[in-house]
Amino acid sequence: MLLNHSRALAKMEAAGLDALVAAIPRNVYYTSGFWNRNMEWGSPEAQAAVVLPRDPSIAPILVVPEFAIAGLLETPTWIPRLRVTEFLNTSALAREPEPVRLDPLQADVEALYAEKVTGDLCSDIVRGTAAALADLGLTGARVGFDDLRLAINVQRELTDLRWSDAHDVWLDIRKVKTAQEIAFLRHGAQLNEQALAEIMPMIRPGRVWNEVAGRFRQFLQERGANVIAAQKALQFGAEYGGEYFPDLMFADNDWKVRENQTIIFESWGTYSNYAFDMSRTVHVGPASAEYRRICQAIDVGQREALPFLKAGSTTHEAWRAISQIAWSLDIPTPRKLLVFVHSIGLDIIELPSSYPAFGRLKDFVLEPGTVINFEFLYFGHSVAPYHLESSYLIGEHGAECLHTMPHQLFELE
Repeated sequence: MLLNHSRALAKMEAAGLDALVAAIPRNVYYTSGFWNRNMEWGSPEAQAAVVLPRDPSIAPILVVPEFAIAGLLETPTWIPRLRVTEFLNTSALAREPEPVRLDPLQADVEALYAEKVTGDLCSDIVRGTAAALADLGLTGARVGFDDLRLAINVQRELTDLRWSDAHDVWLDIRKVKTAQEIAFLRHGAQLNEQALAEIMPMIRPGRVWNEVAGRFRQFLQERGANVIAAQKALQFGAEYGGEYFPDLMFADNDWKVRENQTIIFESWGTYSNYAFDMSRTVHVGPASAEYRRICQAIDVGQREALPFLKAGSTTHEAWRAISQIAWSLDIPTPRKLLVFVHSIGLDIIELPSSYPAFGRLKDFVLEPGTVINFEFLYFGHSVAPYHLESSYLIGEHGAECLHTMPHQLFELE
């Protein structure tokens, strides 16, 4: 199961909540395992929801479009009860009689329906969520929502409901990963570095970068993974005004690999909806002695920093100690070396601090089971930039790197 259920119950208790409602697609998937292709549209309107009570003796309810019931045969949910809603008039269509049967699918869907669905068809997600709360005796409860538009409209149906914004609560729950989540993150990390190893032999002077990026994208998709920002595929490196910039994140992939070029791999994607993210740096041909020295100094600093990634520390404490290492390195403009620690999971950057989290950074406590990305990114241009980033699983006695690709400069002959 993806959901850290015991942690969710404890966090509801701490927040004074009687229940949580997940409606953002990532949280619905996390809580129930339910995922539908329509959830990949990026629509701001919720299509499914989960009502998760704090009382462990009360079973949660999953609210889904009626047409999506069949999807639970492919990816079953642990949640025992369902409420169903109309979706773009597909229920009206499905209920129109026809003198044929689509067995064995139809028979299995009917059996699943009889086993799990409670109550009548609801007209939409608002009424479906309100009905689920009523089924659970939570009409006057204090309920945390991750979708405030849904909360406002559900309260119009249940006027005694007391709702609050649970965005931060959900991120705090998700900070400590379950075994299934760690397995997905581990596999995604492996696929990511396998894809990078696949494209390295292609990087030769004269090669159009779009061919390299295309093979990276194809390699991952063939193995059931997706690339984030797929048009670019490998996020850094572009030309502007005829000049190549290794850390420019423009969409341009039409440039050609050239001799003595520094190329930064910033590779993002997802496997089973869980993000992977890493950075390594390659140099086309032998690097200069000075650039090699800079990279080696940064490698040493990165290794010295790892003991500060430990359970019980805050990310600010880690940042402060690691920044002292970074800024004392014998490299040009050492304060151009960015130290950044973030959690990773269903979001590529999870910051379980408090909203808003993407401005000036706030800290959070590292706990056993937290998976983080540690970024050691040198943006100095006196010679050339150099980036290192990997994912780490925080344990009781240190951090385990989920990658096997060495933390070093790769010089391509």
